Parts: sequence; structure tokens; C-alpha cells
Amino acid sequence: MLAPYIIRYILSSLEGTPLVLSALVADLPPDSPVWDARPDPERFTLREMIAHLADWEPVCRERIFRTRTEANPHLPNWDEDQAAVIGDYAHTNPYESLLWFTERRAATVALLTALQGEEWNRTAERENVGTLSIERQAFLILAHDGFHLRQAVELKAAP
Repeated sequence: MLAPYIIRYILSSLEGTPLVLSALVADLPPDSPVWDARPDPERFTLREMIAHLADWEPVCRERIFRTRTEANPHLPNWDEDQAAVIGDYAHTNPYESLLWFTERRAATVALLTALQGEEWNRTAERENVGTLSIERQAFLILAHDGFHLRQAVELKAAP
């Protein structure tokens, strides 16, 4: 089981991601070309990335909820490319997406905050990944956050 101070770090970091992202984009006007720049054709634009984070958050929360309440549930993959098409990420309002992400992340943090000791060790089988505890799912969310926060910094700095 994780030490209480590590759990506090995890929760604080998860709660902080929307704040950091908000600070990164605060100076971008709605018509800035930065929102739709795509220096890497295999990656999201800044607009799409924020929509992706907002869309992805309920998936993460559901996985944690199911892991907490079911005996070793099977967690299917989520097709983020299909979600981007269905959600029309390229035409979303990034400020609305950021608000949704912030609200949805708060719900995820609330769920994690409610966990009792050993619940962090409950496991699920994630398709194409293997066995994941709630603890590892939280770390995976943090890694995903870091991946996209770095992307946001790089997109803002791109010529």
C-alpha cells in the first residue's frame, strides 16, 4: 500500500493538471493559429488534445470505479482516434473542453480520495495491457497528463 504522503502527491498532481493546462493556454486568443497547428501529423493539435483530455477523463474514472466495485473486471480498450472523429475534436471550443476536463477531473479526484487503504490495490484486467491496480491506473493517468502537458508546451513554442 502507498504511504499517505504519496497518495496526497498523486491526488494533488491529478487535481493540478487542469490548472497547469489552463495557465499554459491562458494567453491564447480564440483565433490563435496555435490551437490548430499540427507539426506532427500523428499527434493531436492543441485544440484536439484538450478535447481528448476532456473526453478521456470519464473513461479513466469508469475504469477506476469498476476496479473498485467489481471483482477483477475486464477493461476494454478505448479507441481515441474514433473518439476524436465522433467528438469532432478539430472543431471544439478549447475553453469549453478545458472546463469539461476540469469538472471531470475533479470527479476522478473525488473518487480516488474516497478510496480506503487497500482499495488502491484492487485490480482489473485491461485489454492489451494486463493487470492494473487502481494505484497503477492513477500513475498511468499522471503519465498521460505529463505526456500531453509537454505536448502543450511544445505546441506553444513551435514556430
